[in-house]
Amino acid sequence: WVVPGDLRITAPDAPPLITLAAARSLDYLLHPDLPVLIPDAGFYEATNAAGKLGAQEIIAWYRAHPNAVHVEPTEAFQDATALATMRGGRMAKDLRERAAVEVVRTYPLSEHERALLLSDDRDAERLVVIDPGKLILLTTWDYLRQLEAARRIQSADAVIEAVRRAGPNPPPR
Repeated sequence: WVVPGDLRITAPDAPPLITLAAARSLDYLLHPDLPVLIPDAGFYEATNAAGKLGAQEIIAWYRAHPNAVHVEPTEAFQDATALATMRGGRMAKDLRERAAVEVVRTYPLSEHERALLLSDDRDAERLVVIDPGKLILLTTWDYLRQLEAARRIQSADAVIEAVRRAGPNPPPR
């Protein structure tokens, strides 16, 4: 796998973070040698409960890579947090996706540069429609397969099996 020359950032959603944390494989996000920008809504969802699967691993990994991994603040998350606090309710279901789109749209990408968005949610496909020139959407499974094909990792199947052993449902193919 050769990272396209126009690819500038990787933006993982919460499910890929949790999946890779469960497999103790978060460093695989660093293999394309691109900045990893985690939308604040996704980071919050993945780490807001200390006992949640992968939460501690994600926080430790984030802290261990301050030059490569950044949690990006978004207006979408700030607004949703304020509304949830005022109304005592839950956050919108599509908040992570809206925050991811905001991160990609506000990152200084030139006209010809794109972002890699990792998401295992079926709803994420609509994000590519919003801005097809800026986004490359991959599931965690597809991403791992790409790394394996490029000989950056030994086995995508081994990662998925580690996820199964940890308990969560592995991402779809």
